[in-house]
Amino acid sequence: MTFTMSHEWEDLKTQTTPLQIGPFHRALPGPFLLHLEMDGERIVGSKAETGFLFRDLERTMESKPWETAVVFADRLDSETSVFGEWVYLMAVEQLGPLTPPLRAQQIRVLLSEMTRVSAHLAFLARMARACDFQTAEHFLLRDRERWLDLFELQTGARFCHHFFRLGGVAHDVTDGFVERILEACDLMQLQLKEIRDLMVFHPAFMDRVGYMAVLPQDRAKTLGLSGPTVRASQIPLDIRKTQPYGIYSQLNWEMVLGSGEGGMPGDAHDRVWVRIEEIGQSLKLMRQVCAQLEVGPFRQAIENNFKIPAGEAYARIESTRGTLTCHVVSNGGPTPLRVQFQTPSTQTFEVLPELLQGERLEDLGIVLASFDISVSEADR
Repeated sequence: MTFTMSHEWEDLKTQTTPLQIGPFHRALPGPFLLHLEMDGERIVGSKAETGFLFRDLERTMESKPWETAVVFADRLDSETSVFGEWVYLMAVEQLGPLTPPLRAQQIRVLLSEMTRVSAHLAFLARMARACDFQTAEHFLLRDRERWLDLFELQTGARFCHHFFRLGGVAHDVTDGFVERILEACDLMQLQLKEIRDLMVFHPAFMDRVGYMAVLPQDRAKTLGLSGPTVRASQIPLDIRKTQPYGIYSQLNWEMVLGSGEGGMPGDAHDRVWVRIEEIGQSLKLMRQVCAQLEVGPFRQAIENNFKIPAGEAYARIESTRGTLTCHVVSNGGPTPLRVQFQTPSTQTFEVLPELLQGERLEDLGIVLASFDISVSEADR
C-alpha cells in the first residue's frame, strides 16, 4: 500500500517574535530598553529606547557660570570625563580668546592619554566578561586600577576629575607623578603581551568573536560612525591626526587600522585588536610628553573682570569612543547661552538597528560590547 502525504511547504510562513530586553540587563552596556524582532534566534529588527539616564546636562550648563559649567561637562561620561572637559573648554577658549601655556597643553594631553588607556582596558574587560573570559577580565581590571591610582594622585579623584580649567589646568603635576607614569607605561607595555596571549589571540576568543558583526568600510562611512569602530573598518579617521589640536601635531605616533588578523576587517575581533594597539600608541605619546614637559606656568592668568565675549565656537576632539564635539554660544553674559554636545555614542544608538540586523540573540552582549556604547554620554 502506498501512502501519499501532501505538504505545501512553500505556503508556510515564519512569524517573527517580539522580544524586549532591558532597561536593566547584563547584556546591555547601560540602562536602556531594546525592542527586538526575532526570527527564531536571529535578530531581524530592533529599536533602542533611551531616557533612563536623562539629566538635562546641557540645559543645566547654560544656567551656570562659564567656569562652573566644566563640572557638568565632566559628568558627560564619568569613565572618560577629561574629554568632556577639554572639548567644552576648547570651544570657550576660542571665544575668549584664551591660549593655554605649553605646559598646560602637555598636562592635558598626558591626562587624556591616561584616560584612553584606562577606558580601553575597561572596554577589554567588558568584552572578556561578555565572552566569559573571567581570568582575563580580572587581569584587565587589575591593570586599570594602576591608572586610576595615578588619576587620584594628580587630580584627587578616580572619576569625574574636574581638573581642566579655562586657560589651563587646576594645578601643576604633583611630586613623583611623571616618574610613576613612566613606570606604569613600562609595566603596561609588558602586560600588553599578556593580554594578547591570554585573550585577544586566544583560539577560543578568536573563534567566538571573529567574523562577528562585520562593519564594512563603505557602510561605516555612510553611517557616520567614528573612533576605533571605523578605524577597525580600515578608515583612517582620527582627529588627533586629521585635525590636530593641543600638541598632538608635535608628537610622533601612528594611527591604528584594522588588519582582519582574527577574522576579517571591521569585525568584532578587529575592534578589540585596534584598541589593544591604541593602548601601545598612548604609552608612546605619554613617554614623549614626559620627556618634553616644559618648565613654566600651568594656566594663563585671567583678570577678575574677564568676560567671555559674544559669539559662537565649535570644537572637536578624539575621545576614547570617537569624535566628540561641542558647540558653544555666548551673548556676552556670565553664563553660556547655548551648549550642545555631539557624542559618538549618540550616533551609534541611531544606527544600532542596522548594526544588530542579522545577528544571533546569544551574540547580543558581545556585539553591543564591541561597539563600546556609553549610555551616559548618549542619554545626557
